[in-house]
Amino acid sequence: MARTDVAPARSRRIIRMDQSVARQHPPRRRRGYTVRFDIGGVTGHLTTNAYPDGKLGEVWVSVDRQGSPLSGFLDSLSAAVSLGLQHGVPLEKYVARYAGMQFEPRGPVTDPDIEYAHSLPDYVFRRLALDYLDASTCAELGIRSECR
Repeated sequence: MARTDVAPARSRRIIRMDQSVARQHPPRRRRGYTVRFDIGGVTGHLTTNAYPDGKLGEVWVSVDRQGSPLSGFLDSLSAAVSLGLQHGVPLEKYVARYAGMQFEPRGPVTDPDIEYAHSLPDYVFRRLALDYLDASTCAELGIRSECR
């Protein structure tokens, strides 16, 4: 028996990238910092690199659990965020999306500016906001330092 009730074709949303936005590669020699953190028993490092004007250009997050799914997730997130920053995505967009995310590991943080993190991305993007965004932008995004 032939089937007569065929489902209608799904319409797909096509996302087109603006090809006129060129990638701004970071310079060979970069300014940045590395911060060691401990969240919910997971120890790691946040490394940033900035352009000469002080604008964030790269973010790398690594944890002590090499080869774990968490490590792979953070490597992928770091690469995607770095590429986005180099193509002009404002840091504020990332902070608005990732700050406040809640999943394990979570807990007290060994950072005097941020006492508690609800997830690793929550900590990373709040730390980046405090270091690279001005106070009024942080306030608009709901980011505050525990020390202030």
